[in-house]
Amino acid sequence: MSAVSADRPVRGYIDGCFDIMHSGHYNAIRQAKNICDILVVGIHSDQEIAENKSMPVMRQEERYRLLDHIKWIDEILYDVPYSPEIATLERARADFCIHGDDMPVNSQGFCAYDEMRNAGRLRIIKRTEGVSTTDLIGRLLTLSRNQPSDLGGASPTMGLRMSADEVIEAAAAGDSNAVKLLRESVQQLVAKYHISSQDAAPLQDQIQTLETVLNQKPRDLRDMQDKGDESQSQGQGGYARTQVPVQLLASTRRIREFSSAKQPTSDDCVVYVSGSFDMFHVGHAEFLKDARELGTFLLVGIHDDASISKAKGQNLPVMNLNERVLNVCACKWVDEVIIGAPMSVTEDLVKTWDIHVVAKGSGHKCNAGEPKYDPRFEVPKKSGIFKELPSRWPDLCHDTVVERIIRGREEYLTRNKDRARREDFGDYG
Repeated sequence: MSAVSADRPVRGYIDGCFDIMHSGHYNAIRQAKNICDILVVGIHSDQEIAENKSMPVMRQEERYRLLDHIKWIDEILYDVPYSPEIATLERARADFCIHGDDMPVNSQGFCAYDEMRNAGRLRIIKRTEGVSTTDLIGRLLTLSRNQPSDLGGASPTMGLRMSADEVIEAAAAGDSNAVKLLRESVQQLVAKYHISSQDAAPLQDQIQTLETVLNQKPRDLRDMQDKGDESQSQGQGGYARTQVPVQLLASTRRIREFSSAKQPTSDDCVVYVSGSFDMFHVGHAEFLKDARELGTFLLVGIHDDASISKAKGQNLPVMNLNERVLNVCACKWVDEVIIGAPMSVTEDLVKTWDIHVVAKGSGHKCNAGEPKYDPRFEVPKKSGIFKELPSRWPDLCHDTVVERIIRGREEYLTRNKDRARREDFGDYG
């Protein structure tokens, strides 16, 4: 199947680990769908990932099942090889393979997509700057105790990343407070989880790198950014990453690309759910599916960073509001999203959106210590429109992911350092 026929649908293939899913994964899948009629998504098994990198954070079944709920995916191929082969394309009945312009390296140190490139069956899409699985693991390893305002309005969920403009401005102002706060946060993390100095060394190295960048003159930083933007990497259609770390910057265009065009009508039964939807996983997705089945239009409210931090603790959320909005919009059960929704369901909210049902998940282990009475849902309960949905994944939550990473912190620290050095599968890993 080397030539694309004009009289049949074009089939594309993209694969990955899809571990700790984020908007970079979803944007890659969206872009891939745009260049084919039928998109087949391949996903690696835990064993295949472990042999080429390290054990994924999310379990195999969690990763496999999440893909069922994502827009743009037509077919799923399970247990595919880490380095795709022509035989993989034949199995998927695909005309070509699709990947971002940051090529992954396999366990032998070679580009995992060389065979596809050499056969002329590789299509390149643009990677999403500012978010990666490696970065998210780094954030979880360096949970900050600081409120968003402590970093000049930037959320601590940005981990060690700052936008290029923020770095330039900080350097111009001689601002060293960010570095000081990061050092204090790492010290507290080391003390809390009894992390050895050897394990913490990579985190200290990242802070040192940030300090070095901040100490450079603004003109030098702009030169670095310009060179990074202009240079292209070796290989087909590739672009080099900017040398100054960047954060995900949401735009109305990107939100439109992810969003549903559907609008509620007078005949619709509008179902409303709300939450942080931090570290979006299969538990969230299946809850949204169950909620959607209660009506005909699903409206999702996503709380802002400051409200979540105040309610759940200063370490949360791990992902910022922009990232969480895009993640939820990528779920095919969602019709509309309210960005920065109020923590409580108010009468005005119910009337404005003509909400017929308000749903909330229950039976989750992370909510075991919370009181049964929740004042946030007092209005829908009094109105008789409140509905509780039992969790299909009661043991899966943010705390679960953190516990897994902390238990395997040595492996994850080594993994992140190695991946940064090799410029590994940052966008889709």
